[in-house]
Amino acid sequence: MPFRLPKKCRTYFSDITGRDETKLDTLFDGFYLSALIGLGQGKLNPTPDLEATAFVDNYPSDYAESGDYIAGLLIAAEIKRKHIPENDANAIEKLMTKLVESQSRTRLSAEGESLLCQYAARGIDVMYEKMAGHTSLEEFFIDYFDCFAQGVFTDN
Repeated sequence: MPFRLPKKCRTYFSDITGRDETKLDTLFDGFYLSALIGLGQGKLNPTPDLEATAFVDNYPSDYAESGDYIAGLLIAAEIKRKHIPENDANAIEKLMTKLVESQSRTRLSAEGESLLCQYAARGIDVMYEKMAGHTSLEEFFIDYFDCFAQGVFTDN
């Protein structure tokens, strides 16, 4: 079940995704930007409204070398969400073996892929709440990075 797009992502990113240099290249970019917010918060949407089918079954070429990094972000977020002590090596190892599958094209197990979609769903929910829609990629990035810098995406 690689990656299913939160339905809100398609709508939110529709004006800034396309095939020219002033837009995001793929919807995966929007998925990833959404996931970063959820992962950063260590919170997911446990009942996400996802599209019925996978929109990608592998990382797009721009992300091909990032599988381990994305897996690491997911593990760190799950450690935070589950309140696993950083010095509990056994619990962390157990979590890693549950979420990572080295032979998978995404480097994640089916559970890991599902969780990443849930984090992306949380992130797009936060974007809808905290950021206006954008018709310009430049305006989107300015707003997105300002929200990170000002702690707008932080959820205590």
